[in-house]
Amino acid sequence: MPAFLSILLFSLAFVQALCFPQSFNIREVYRFPNGTWLENIAVRLNGNLLVTDLMTVGLWEIVPPTESIHSSIRLVHHFDGADDVAGITEVSPDTFAVISSNSVWQIEFNSHDDPPKATLISKIPAGFLNGMATLDEGKAVMISDSQLGLVWHLDIQTGNYTVLHRHETMEANSDLGLLIGVNGLRTLHNYMYYSNSPKRIFCRVRIDTRTGRALGPYEIVSHDTLADDFAIDPRGIGYLASLTDNEITRVFPNGSHDVVAGSKDSRDLMAATSAAFGRTRSERHVLYVTTGGETENPVNNTASLGGKVMAVSIPF
Repeated sequence: MPAFLSILLFSLAFVQALCFPQSFNIREVYRFPNGTWLENIAVRLNGNLLVTDLMTVGLWEIVPPTESIHSSIRLVHHFDGADDVAGITEVSPDTFAVISSNSVWQIEFNSHDDPPKATLISKIPAGFLNGMATLDEGKAVMISDSQLGLVWHLDIQTGNYTVLHRHETMEANSDLGLLIGVNGLRTLHNYMYYSNSPKRIFCRVRIDTRTGRALGPYEIVSHDTLADDFAIDPRGIGYLASLTDNEITRVFPNGSHDVVAGSKDSRDLMAATSAAFGRTRSERHVLYVTTGGETENPVNNTASLGGKVMAVSIPF
């Protein structure tokens, strides 16, 4: 798409958002038991949702409800002996990389009802591996290390890893109680987008899409936007899951931002952790959001709920 046309489409979308407030419908897809913390989400080609659960240390698959069927769920894989499970990204059609206790696994689905195949790719001597994004047409991934405040490069074919990005916008601090810095990680076109939760910044850097190396400056897109993980739409607009702000914050490429779902006083998105757009034709405008379900800043004296997957309709 020519650059001038991309700019025109974004400008029209931005003016529409400012002048014609939109209604973002929100509904519950599935609720886990109390105390569950859902950390991340990805969407399969068939529209099913994959969520990582810190408490069961498992990867779950959810079939979203339709007019004729209720939602259903199954355990895809339990990471035996692990303490946590975090980021997930699709590396090839219906094959995903998943982080568990600083190890990266490959989960490969098949066309049958057989259990997906789980293979250990590599264990990295990291602080805390968290967000993840795919590089080089699925040959490598970038992984945020929230404790060390940097981004790793992992060759998923060889298991070799190296530090790829280190910048002050990624640095960790303990302002949120835990030592954490760079958190969510996504790629769009030739940019890597990332959040730094305690600094409340949303950032990006232009990269080589094969190697992941920086080709430009590290830019702060927006300030005062608390985010864990997030989704990016095709226009480069970010939808940030804002943890204890209990919201989805929409961030435009020029840095302006607004709230499209949830609020400080709402339990709908209490402890929102991640987001991903649907992939089937009927679900491409649906933003699926995971929640932790627990917070130190409770809403209406409710400090613990079951981690949930919520669906937010996003009109493009």
